[in-house]
Amino acid sequence: MLSSILIALQVVILIWFGYWFIISLFGFGKAKPMEMRAPKSRFLLLVPAHNEEVVIGDLLDNLKMIDYPAELFDICLIADNCSDRTADIGREKEVIVLEHYYMPGEPKGKPYAMKYALDMIDLDDYEGICVFDADNLVTPNYLKEMNNHLIAGHRIIQCYLDTKNPKDNFITMSYATSYYMMNRSWQLAKSRLGLGNAIGGTGFCVERQLFNEIGWTARSLTEDLEFTMQALLKGVKTHWSHYAKVYDEKPTNFWFSCVQRLRWARGHWDVCFKYAFPLIWRGITKRDMSAIDGAMYLLNPGKVVVATAMSMMFYISLVFGNQLYDPFVPMWLYGAMILFNVVYIGIALRDASHKINLFKSYASLLFISYSYIPLFMWALVTFTKRVWIRTEHTKSTSLQEVEKAQASA
Repeated sequence: MLSSILIALQVVILIWFGYWFIISLFGFGKAKPMEMRAPKSRFLLLVPAHNEEVVIGDLLDNLKMIDYPAELFDICLIADNCSDRTADIGREKEVIVLEHYYMPGEPKGKPYAMKYALDMIDLDDYEGICVFDADNLVTPNYLKEMNNHLIAGHRIIQCYLDTKNPKDNFITMSYATSYYMMNRSWQLAKSRLGLGNAIGGTGFCVERQLFNEIGWTARSLTEDLEFTMQALLKGVKTHWSHYAKVYDEKPTNFWFSCVQRLRWARGHWDVCFKYAFPLIWRGITKRDMSAIDGAMYLLNPGKVVVATAMSMMFYISLVFGNQLYDPFVPMWLYGAMILFNVVYIGIALRDASHKINLFKSYASLLFISYSYIPLFMWALVTFTKRVWIRTEHTKSTSLQEVEKAQASA
């Protein structure tokens, strides 16, 4: 009986890996640019920020320099329960400033700051709502690309996710490498297949009417993922914008990175238990492959946990010479997939904005990936603990400085 279960689990894991492998094949080659359209759409740029006086001025200066008619976009800073100069800096930069404070015992975090702003602002004045984190910088073409997408009928758009500080240390390099790879092997590849992409937490744009239809009810620790799945349940998929970029700051401290990734893992499990099976049901009854694909992504932590358990059983069998684990799927097949990933990382890094060493990138990604395993496991038993722990941002810089660092790489 146990042997049959183990074989079944191996087959399931192989199908899972095979699914992502096939999708990633469509990430090769140059991304096709959107047809350029004349500026038409009006945008609201939302920036939730909690005690971000170190970096908020850089972002607001950056957003004001976007290459788009100034009368067609407004910048709104949400000073969320701030005790520093974040709100004052916003007023100095002459953007809309909303100060948001909580009553004792109220839940805190980005989802609630967003809800407050969306309730306070008349959204009917805009065609698109864009969201950024306080530590971000964006490329000047961002709104032009979002305008192209909205005119093309796309209702949610996620731009390319990049990193301000990939070379700070081993930790930031691992983040950057994973982003470069996922941008190509997952986001770009799925967009070519007509599947839905995922909102990455920042640099995304939502059509105003869709915001009105769905409402901002996302309350998980990964509100971006939850909103993605809420939209998929309505048959609305996210689109990928490969040529508009947002840069964010990655933590340089391993412990802080674990805290951040544990929050993401808890949020992922939370959203998984809430939306995976409704998405599967929609996929079956509506023949909606994007819904099935969304469910596959939500269930991905389960693959990590099961694959880890199977690997431990395999190594125990090798060491003690028993038959606790009998490989049904040839090990060379897993080896081939690992080799493919090594090659893929090299391809992804070749067209990345920052030029970083392939060997160091792969080693850092391997390390951070394995460190995710205990985080996913702990998150599974603590996913109901919705505590938002702020990631501190300290890297004050401009887009010009980031681009200069890229050019000198």
